[in-house]
Amino acid sequence: MHPEKIKQVMQLPAQQRYDYCVRKVTDTQEVWGLYHAGWATAQAHGHVAIPFWPEAAYAQACASGDWADFQPCAIALGDFLNKWLPGMASNGQLASVFPVPQGSASIAAPADLLADLRDETRQYE
Repeated sequence: MHPEKIKQVMQLPAQQRYDYCVRKVTDTQEVWGLYHAGWATAQAHGHVAIPFWPEAAYAQACASGDWADFQPCAIALGDFLNKWLPGMASNGQLASVFPVPQGSASIAAPADLLADLRDETRQYE
């Protein structure tokens, strides 16, 4: 991916990055997280939030600080929809959608992200 495109997308407001992520993930059929002896997590609204990105390059851009040893790792969209999001909901966790190094992420309840991804998937059917 072209570095200028990465930079431009990362500068979008959080809601626009969220929408981009939903579209891209549906298109590529995979979600990206950061992994190193466990998945990267953060805190949001008093809950554990797991960060997710639409592509490896965006995840890699956030692999610094507490996540310096983490590497981008793909999650198949089917597993994400059928296992990850329901599991996160039952664990009281949140999704941190497309965080960037300088800026905020969209924090979503797993059920809301699941609904948005399913709505987008229906447009491909």
